[in-house]
Order: sequence, then C-alpha cells, then structure tokens
Amino acid sequence: MGAVLLPTPMTRADAYIAGQYVVGSPSAELRTPEEARELALRTARDLPGAFVLRGTGDSMMPLYPSGTFLVVQPQPYEALTRGMTVVFRNGDRSITHLLVAKTGDGWRTAGLNNRRHDYMAVNAGNIRGVVIAAFTPVSGRVVVMR
Repeated sequence: MGAVLLPTPMTRADAYIAGQYVVGSPSAELRTPEEARELALRTARDLPGAFVLRGTGDSMMPLYPSGTFLVVQPQPYEALTRGMTVVFRNGDRSITHLLVAKTGDGWRTAGLNNRRHDYMAVNAGNIRGVVIAAFTPVSGRVVVMR
C-alpha cells in the first residue's frame, strides 16, 4: 500500500460530539457544491486507493450532514483507532460510522445520532476505508454570526 493520509487531528475542544469521541475524524469543509465535489475528487485522485462517496442520512450529523462528499482511503486494520470515521460493508450496502470501542470480534461503531451501537462489528473483512477528508456543499448567501 502506498502513502496513507491520516485525518487532521481535531483540537481538544472538538474531541466530543454528541458524547462520542471524534478526534480521528476530519471536520467537513464548507464549500460551494461545485468546489466540494471537485476538491473531494482531486484529493482522492492523489492518494493510493482513495475514493469519494456522498453520504446520505442524518446519522453522522452534525459532523457530516447528508450530501457531504467523503474522501475514503483504505488503511491497515491494525492502524484503526477510536474516534475515526470508517466506511464498512453491511451486506450489499456501505455504512459510514464512528469507531467507538475495540472488542474481541472487531470494532463497535455508531452514528452520532443513533441511540445504540451498530450490531455488526467492523473487522478486516468488511472495512472499506477511513474518512480522511470531507467537503459539505452549501449554497445561498453567506451569513456572519457573532
């Protein structure tokens, strides 16, 4: 496997969202829809094995709103750590959730808005990769709040 880009660490103030430890998950950059798509594709193009998917649903709000472009890169299973957001297979669909605890049969995951951990463990056989960058498309007027 070639170079692996690790997510930019968050600050201690950003360490938890909805009671979940998210330090290994990059914050999403807000961009116009065109910029978000192009930046995600450009980032993935420069990294071995990386790919882009567009998240749907609210399970990872507020970290990744529905429609966020996620850059995912395969990484060695042994390199996974608590707080990373991963993409894994559950049957014929892919799920993007947070690593919350390592157990004997793999990693437990959860969406930030889910009441319970996922029933299926993430292991070397079903993981697709780790979210290393995220770009959320926004449109409309820019509003500054103080």
